[in-house]
Amino acid sequence: MIILTKNGEKYLRSLLDALYCQKGIGQAEVIVIDSGSSDGTLAIVKDFPEVRLVEIPPGEFGHGKTRNLGARRARGEFLIYLPQDATPAGSDWLGSLLRAFGDPAVAGVYGRQVARADASPMETFFLSRTYHSHPEKRTLEEGEAVSLTRCFFSTVSGAVRASTWAAHPFREDIIMSEDQAWASDVMRAGYAVAYEPEAAVLHSHQYGIGDIFRRNFDSGYSIHQIFHGKTGIGFSGVLRGLAEEAHFVARRCGLPGLLRFLPYEFARHAGFWLGLHGDRLPAALCKACSGLGYFWDQRKLRTGAAA
Repeated sequence: MIILTKNGEKYLRSLLDALYCQKGIGQAEVIVIDSGSSDGTLAIVKDFPEVRLVEIPPGEFGHGKTRNLGARRARGEFLIYLPQDATPAGSDWLGSLLRAFGDPAVAGVYGRQVARADASPMETFFLSRTYHSHPEKRTLEEGEAVSLTRCFFSTVSGAVRASTWAAHPFREDIIMSEDQAWASDVMRAGYAVAYEPEAAVLHSHQYGIGDIFRRNFDSGYSIHQIFHGKTGIGFSGVLRGLAEEAHFVARRCGLPGLLRFLPYEFARHAGFWLGLHGDRLPAALCKACSGLGYFWDQRKLRTGAAA
């Protein structure tokens, strides 16, 4: 089990407590990779002597790069990834997550994300729509085009076979969505990915307008890098989703919720659209729009070195 941390004291103790309460699991190793915490994260980790702590400088972090580091340090047959703010909801989370690996064609399994009680109605709607209640197993037909919806996968409560990872490591050249890129690679190689809703974690964010813009700019740019902008969602699907979300928000929060919904969704879609077209924008503007400034600094260094 590989946990990436930086200033994650808020939920980390409950996460680790939940891991060590899992039923039906024999030997398991827990690795925490911390990239420069300045809060109580490291002290919490040291309260769990079984945990292996790996510390890296903040400048060494990368979404794909750090997950690959965890995989290299691990010794198990399966690599289970969690961020610092995802808490397993129940003692059968891990068993449920691993169950689908009974099928040798399955290369990766991801679980359900459930919004915390303090999540915004927009975040709650997004998670409930994305992580539904019925299990799935997806493959690609020969010659079938890849897209975000066909190759969706998540390393928030996500597990991969170590042997498959060895042949298909996470990409380190993309800004984020390394899990979607990994799923695309293994599905094109003939493997399946599975979704298991019984492997649920509590996980949500309280994004402000600026946060949701930056998050979706980075997401849009990653979809450009991985899928050349192909989301698999048509314009009519987007409109239908917005209408359903507006109804959900109005029912939950009334007019005050709708007044927040409008700028929130404008920022989300504007950020995503700009990210999809990020290669047409000046690098300095991309960095300003992004929540992951280090990526653009590293990219500039790589480009400069190549020149």
